[in-house]
Amino acid sequence: MLLTEADGKALLREADIPTPPGELVRAPATPSVPGPWMVKAQVPAGGRGLAGLIRRAETPQAARAAVAALLGATHRGHRVGACLIEQVARGEEHYLAIALDPAAYGLRLLYRPEGGMAVEWGGLLAGTALPPEPAAIAAALPGLLPAAVVPVATRLAELVLTRELALAEINPLFVRAASAVAGDARIVIDLNALPRQPALAARIAADPDAYPDAIRRQEHGFDYVTLDPAGRIGLLTTGAGLSMMLIDEMTAAGARPLNFCDIRTSMLRGSPARIIAALEWMAAASDLRAILVNIFAGITDLAEFAGLLAEALAARPVAVPVIARLVGRNAGAAAEILTARAPLVVLEPDLTRALARAVEAAR
Repeated sequence: MLLTEADGKALLREADIPTPPGELVRAPATPSVPGPWMVKAQVPAGGRGLAGLIRRAETPQAARAAVAALLGATHRGHRVGACLIEQVARGEEHYLAIALDPAAYGLRLLYRPEGGMAVEWGGLLAGTALPPEPAAIAAALPGLLPAAVVPVATRLAELVLTRELALAEINPLFVRAASAVAGDARIVIDLNALPRQPALAARIAADPDAYPDAIRRQEHGFDYVTLDPAGRIGLLTTGAGLSMMLIDEMTAAGARPLNFCDIRTSMLRGSPARIIAALEWMAAASDLRAILVNIFAGITDLAEFAGLLAEALAARPVAVPVIARLVGRNAGAAAEILTARAPLVVLEPDLTRALARAVEAAR
């Protein structure tokens, strides 16, 4: 999961990696550090520059106006609730990243002496493999990087290891003769590591507006990610790959899926609580027109799941069509249960027809 720039830079500072002086504001404010300034909308998503969500301000009045203009904007499904106001950094723009490399059982160094959006347009470098030991990393970097970049890269690698990060990227890294400053921070965390990373867990919990999906996962134990707040088809599904395939198929058909979902039926443990939670999140979407339930069961008893689904719909009724495709163990018994206890659910065992019904209902 991607952190906001402000949270990412907080991690960088904890690792003694310099960042420009600045402050996080949640209302229009006059900068407290000398200008000029960069005013940056804070959302856990990339592409802010191209979307006009990063603006330069030469005067305090312009900085305050930029904050006022950016707050409340929406970018890739995220509402801007805060802005980072930073003093403009100067120096040559470089690109630096340390990424987890599972195939090599170590890390991968990505570096080039040109930074900024040109790196994204040109594609990332293949990088250099690094061993997962701080001492070995510190010994290898001086031969790979300019002198001013070496200490930053060393600390960045240590940060990846100690915080169990998937990616720590600085782009641009402003490099001068004997120093380097992180102009931006793209930090991707591993949600599975949060039980071992209480400081990261606390940081996420402190900003529910920025990280609603991660907080849901921590509280309810399954993945539910809002893809499009204006989406019309809610998904109650299991299996990450199958769920992503459904999203691709719907998008190709011109539909707008609301969410990704991996309900993890093996963890329901006889309780409809997870299903009820997912129904509540879907029902809160203003444009919801249909719900597609797709469970392809292996060891899951579909009869048990059908009973829990009927119980959840009784506890949390929805005002849109529910199309259910249940395939696998005890599918016949599941159909009988839903027919008796949730007669409004449309049963459709064929995936193509189930998708078509959901898309048609959404229209």
